[in-house]
Amino acid sequence: MPITLASWLVPIDREYLRGFIPDGGGAVRIVVASETDIPAVRDRITEAAIDAGLSVIPIDTAATRLHMLHFVVFAIARALDWDSLIQARLETLVEDAGFRWPEPGRRIPLAALAEANAVAPPLLRTRLQQHITRAVWDDAALAQDFRKAMIALLDARLSDDPDGTSGAVLDWLRGDLRGLRGVSDAQIGARIGRNNARAMLMSLCHWLRDCGHRGLVVLLDINRLLRERREISEGLAYSPAAVMDCYEVIRQVIDDTEHFEGLFLVAIGDARLINDDMPKRALSQYAALKMRVWDDVRPLGRDNPLAPLVIIADGATA
Repeated sequence: MPITLASWLVPIDREYLRGFIPDGGGAVRIVVASETDIPAVRDRITEAAIDAGLSVIPIDTAATRLHMLHFVVFAIARALDWDSLIQARLETLVEDAGFRWPEPGRRIPLAALAEANAVAPPLLRTRLQQHITRAVWDDAALAQDFRKAMIALLDARLSDDPDGTSGAVLDWLRGDLRGLRGVSDAQIGARIGRNNARAMLMSLCHWLRDCGHRGLVVLLDINRLLRERREISEGLAYSPAAVMDCYEVIRQVIDDTEHFEGLFLVAIGDARLINDDMPKRALSQYAALKMRVWDDVRPLGRDNPLAPLVIIADGATA
């Protein structure tokens, strides 16, 4: 039985947005609403997440190839403020190493940082590099190439990035780097692709928490998956095979939620998603995902608002 948006969002806000997600948990939810109600659903989720101190990243399925997880990773990386993240992490590492960052939130050259701490610059750099090694390189929760990328960004900020390595590393994270020559100094050995996308997303979620980030809400409007190519005038169109790949991506995230720290993924679609009359695109055509989100037993007269899949009643978004 469909429920109102408020009946779903109130417990989600209390249990997930203000508790489980900021505490490092991960979750995936699928929301079914009428096509006209989807913008309101998306806006209300965004408002609740921002009010809870979380960051919201909408994934545009017209521009992002949802059927390949690494493109989702690129979209998330492009939306993040890496300058603030690296600054926050570096300040924490400096303080954890026993030194003082004299102007929180502002970039400071190594020489000025050394002067503020009454330490010779070479000695300070060595001490910080040792601490960064222990805190980042030895962190088993980070994929090896991701560790190398973060160390390169931290070191570039300490040295004021004279060689432009940080720009190439950020291009690598965002999927904009054509080859690996630009990140050779960081010793990054592979592009982000299908084979390592999950490991990179896990690493990214873990790194965000290390940077003091409360959590990330990723919104997927999956309505485009439910439309035939002839119904789409611009942007990406998804073949039935690509739709099944998209469902597989969501299934993979569900199965690894305990490793996606502070990630709340919400996929929003209209009633065609659960309409068995769409034999090539409906959720029922991908049993591996349906088995993970479909409730076989439902309480009489109402749905569980914390269930993996909920249906919002038409017009009940106020």
